[in-house]
Amino acid sequence: MIVKEVKKHAMQEAANGEARVPFSTEDRVLLERYFLVAEMISRCCGSGCEVLIYSYEDYGKAIIKIINGHVSGRSLGDPITEFGLKRAKAAFENQEDITGPYLARTMGGALLKGITMVIRNEENRPIGAFCINIDLSIPMERFVKEFLLSIDQSATADEILVPDLSEKVATVLAEEMDALSRVTGVSPSKKNRRLVTALEGRGVFDIKGSVELVAGTLGVTRHTIYKYLRELKNPPSING
Repeated sequence: MIVKEVKKHAMQEAANGEARVPFSTEDRVLLERYFLVAEMISRCCGSGCEVLIYSYEDYGKAIIKIINGHVSGRSLGDPITEFGLKRAKAAFENQEDITGPYLARTMGGALLKGITMVIRNEENRPIGAFCINIDLSIPMERFVKEFLLSIDQSATADEILVPDLSEKVATVLAEEMDALSRVTGVSPSKKNRRLVTALEGRGVFDIKGSVELVAGTLGVTRHTIYKYLRELKNPPSING
């Protein structure tokens, strides 16, 4: 189901409404503690990832933190959306605190993949929401390259979980995934095999850490990648 998330489509009660219970200083401080988490996620995922925090203190000025707001066209101090308001009401009714992943559209028609988590205070009362929106309209090559290369170069090798990933690996992987994304009528497993074949042909798997990187990107285990590589070196014989 596609939910239209648009800046100017907030409900009238959201534009003028306020939270059901007055906020305490502790509530505001608790919400602000999530600001660094938002920064961390946006740095890791790149400019196509919008991260925002809603405060339920004032629905008319609900957005108290937003990074990469160009994704949805929203800004600091904007009201809660219609969908956000529905989630707030559901939170007060003690429904599930995590919604999604789900699909949404911006006013410009861009497709987003989103997920929302309710933030509760020590009394278990909903006070806000933490939202992540990924822009699915950006080219696959750009997304993968930006995602893989958003690494702090000042960090030591020991601090990087996947060391020695060269720009070549990220670039080649992005190019091959972009090419395969335009192929239709092929099952995901066959696409994965084609990708591994192409990457092997371009020498990607000669680089340390590349198997783990490719496996993580495809959402499979490294054993699956090794299996595909073995099949390339020792193709099954055809009897008869």
